[in-house]
Parts: sequence; structure tokens; C-alpha cells
Amino acid sequence: MNSAALFVALALAAPAETPFVELSTLYGNRLLFDAQGIPLIPVRVMDQQTRVQLSSPAPITVRTGAGQTFTHPAHAPLVVERAAGKAAARQQVFILETLEGDTRKDRAKRRDFFKAQGIAAEILNVGGVYGVGGKVFDNRAALIVAKTRPTPAQEKALSLRPVPIERLEQPPAVTMLVRHAAGAESVRDVVQLEAAAGAAITVRRVEHSIGYPQHGFEDRTFRGALSLAADRTGQLAVVNLVPEDVLVAGVLPSELFATAPMAALKAQAITARGEVFAKVGKRHLADPYLVCSAQHCQVYKGQSAEHPRSNEAAQQTRGQLLFKDGQLVDSVYSACCGGHTEPSHIVWDQPPKSALTGRADAPFADPAQRIDHQSPGNIGLFMDQAAHGPLPVQPVPIDLRTDPAVEQLLALPREATYCGASTFNQKGDAYRWTRRLTRQDLARAFARHGLGPLLSLSIPERGPGGRLRMLVATDVTGKSVTIRRELPVRRLFSPALRSGLFVIDTEKANDGSILAVTLRGAGFGHGSGMCQQGAIGMAEAGHDEREILRHYYAGAEVQQVFGP
Repeated sequence: MNSAALFVALALAAPAETPFVELSTLYGNRLLFDAQGIPLIPVRVMDQQTRVQLSSPAPITVRTGAGQTFTHPAHAPLVVERAAGKAAARQQVFILETLEGDTRKDRAKRRDFFKAQGIAAEILNVGGVYGVGGKVFDNRAALIVAKTRPTPAQEKALSLRPVPIERLEQPPAVTMLVRHAAGAESVRDVVQLEAAAGAAITVRRVEHSIGYPQHGFEDRTFRGALSLAADRTGQLAVVNLVPEDVLVAGVLPSELFATAPMAALKAQAITARGEVFAKVGKRHLADPYLVCSAQHCQVYKGQSAEHPRSNEAAQQTRGQLLFKDGQLVDSVYSACCGGHTEPSHIVWDQPPKSALTGRADAPFADPAQRIDHQSPGNIGLFMDQAAHGPLPVQPVPIDLRTDPAVEQLLALPREATYCGASTFNQKGDAYRWTRRLTRQDLARAFARHGLGPLLSLSIPERGPGGRLRMLVATDVTGKSVTIRRELPVRRLFSPALRSGLFVIDTEKANDGSILAVTLRGAGFGHGSGMCQQGAIGMAEAGHDEREILRHYYAGAEVQQVFGP
């Protein structure tokens, strides 16, 4: 390791002792702070465990809620076992609608609207107002929820896609046995571990990638403190209490190539940090952590995944967040937009956001841009002061709501877009992809919807970035089904589609039924916010991280909230 990399590693490895965090605080769904006022993020390492083994090259201080403190020697295995436990009392509810920002004022009206439709709706307030480093930001949201799922008829009539979540009613409990060098201690609910001198702790057999083909177990090493606490099932959760820059350093290598240009890595560090702060108190409402370590939040493998260049990007952007019109930007990102990003309200069920609009992933002739949200038909589009511009320098369509426009995008040479020009994106099928589905493939996909052989498969409506808003399938009997939003459509097929940005070529039999379809698509992922391959392309073209973020988040600006 060179001297610069060593400096970065040391800078990330010298936190002050973490305050003890009680179980009630872990389940409080709020931001924590260390003794210096730096945000401390509880991150899931794993849960639903009955036995956890840990070790460190330095002595480990073990603290309990009863005030007990003892030291476990370096290198010796420390084992924590579940002796008994009680699951949390939880209630499942279904999210019907999410109201953020100014739309929160309509929450009572929207609740009453659903009640008038025969749905027993109520308001669940999540998020909060936080003060960090003298900067106040508000990520509150009002969820309109129902305790029972609406009927299929109600869902169809109201175009609903209810999302189930759980909220906590009573916390869980667990009794654990901590086996250490001097014996064993019986501990209730939570035990907190921290290695001396900022050393890391290795957790053995961390279960990861649950529900994915790469599911497995591996040893992982984490900086900061570790809390072993009762999870929602009354078993053991391992939670990393980690400063935000250390969290970002552990996230970056899993989200972007560590060998990418530094400007792209810095842009990714700022967006990853923004994703955490924007989601505080809005996810995992029945868990003892704010964010998980999987794709649902952001992939986090701790020190095990760190790289000197990623650490440098995390440290150099420490405390930096993205703001637009005084509001914290929910800085979502995806692997490759394919040449055009998508407004967030097209991808997810949420109000339009001025920082998350659809735009061509290319240089623009006129840098003076604004968002025109006055015309409903143009919500989510970048518009010029004068007309329907500014036009990209390269011939990238600015509006992909029609099939011919998507065809035009698909026909462009790679160098026409930032993500296509990225030297990290010249192989594989992230930028352009093709998928042929036979009659048998289609039958498997639509069997759950009760369809027979298909007569047609179409995309009647797209977002400004070309992603489908719905897919309509009709069988030979005339029965049809509509699948809304890009992720449910992508997951309809196995393996899942690369993106929701594609056109359909149909092969038909003599009787008019579909023999096969070929999907010709662009991009990998949801396509909203920053395009990671596009960020690399912009960095390779000489843009710095602030210019990259300004491009993808509609003129949003980076602000130093705390630190450096």
C-alpha cells in the first residue's frame, strides 16, 4: 500500500468510542450520532441467527444494557448464542400511496378519498426533521396505508399496486449467552462490541444475497461497533454502528468499479451518502437498523470490500450531500440508463421530484435548463426556456414516450451517449440487450394471470425516458391483463429483464397467435437518477463530480453539511 492509501485507511480507522445504544433506540428508526456529533448509521449485517462467532486482532470491549463491561482478548473467538427469545408484535399494512414534500398537506384528503372507495385507509407518518452540522433537512413522508389489502376490483379501478410493509407494535426480546475467554455471561436484548484502537471485528459466516443465486456465507470484517440485538423474530441481529464515511467506503466498491475515474467515485460517494440520509426512518420500520446491507438499500460488505481508491473518495467527500431548492435530494442511481434516464415517479409510486427527471444522457447544446412541471403532459421532461429543448449535441431523443423514439435511441452509436462511451461499458449487455421469448416462455410468465396463448403483447404507455408504464397481454380468447411499472414487468420473466426500456418484435402463427417475441432493450436497472456508467463516461470526458451530479439531478448542488 502506498503512503496516500495508507493515510486514507488510517483516517477511516480512528473513531471515538461509540456510545452504548439501547434496544429501544435501535428500534427508534432515527439517526444516531457519535460523541463528536457525526452521524452514526445502524446497518444490518445479518439477522435471524441463533449463534454468532466473532474475533478481532485487538482486544474487544463488551458492554451490556445492565452496565456490565469486560474485555475479550485479541484473536480469541467470541461466541454469542441465543438462549431464549420472544418475537416482536408487528402489524402488516399495505402502502396505497406515498406523499412527500408539499404533497404531505393532502394526506387527510387522500386518506378520505380511499375511505370513500370502501378501503379502510389511515395515515402512517415516517421519516423526520434532522439537524446535522447546523443544516436542517426534512425527509418526512406520509404513507396512506390499509390494514387489509384492497380487493382485486379496487386495485384495478384505482390502478393500485399495494406494497406490504410491517410496522412495530411491541419490541422483541432475547436472552443470549456471551461465551468469552473468562467464562460466559447471560445478557438480555442487546450487547455491544468494539475493538481497541479502531481495529475491525470479523464476523464469521455472514449470510448474504438471500433470495439471489449468489446466496451464501462468508466471513466479513467491519469497522466501528457491532450490536448484537433482538431482531423482529426474537433471534439475533448483528448490526454495524458505523460513521457515515466508513459506511460509504464499504458501499462504494460494491456499487462502482474501484478503478473508475476519481470524479465518478466521488459522485458515487455523494449519491450513496444521500441515499442513506434520504431513507432514514422510512424503511425497516420493524427492524433494529435503519438500512440493510443488500440491494434493497445498498450493498455493504464492510472493511472486507474496501479499496484504497474508494476510501479516498469517501474521505474526500465526507459530509457532502446533494440539495436542490433547499431540499435534500433522494440521490437514487442505477447501473446503466442506456442513453436516457427516467423520472422517479414513473419508476416508483411517488409524486414527481424536480431533481429526478428524465433526460438524455448526452451533452446539451444549451446549458441553461429548467424543468417545466406546468404542463401535465411534460411532467418529468427537461425543457428549454423557449420551446421543447434544449436539444442534445448528439442526436439523442429528448422524449422517448413513443416506440419510434425508442427505436431511434436503440440505433444510436455508443459514442452518442455518456454511458455508451464509458470505457467500462464496452462489453456485456448492460448498454444494449436482446431477449427472445418463445410461446412456452410467455405461457410460463402469464400462467399465474390465467392467460392462454397470447394474441398480443404491447406497451401502450411509456415514461419520458422510454421505460414502460404498463405492459398489456391479451390471449386468443380476448382475456387481457395489465402489469404496471417496470420492476414487476422485469420480474415477470426468468431470468429477469435487464430494464423496462425495450421494444417488442412479434412472430405470429397462421392463426394470429404469438409464436415468439424478441425484446430489444437498453440499459440495466431502473434508470432513474445517476447513471453509473454515464458518470464514468462524463468523468472520462473531463467533468468533475459536481458537474456529473448537476447533470443527473437537474442542476442540484453539492453542499458541505458536516466535516470534513
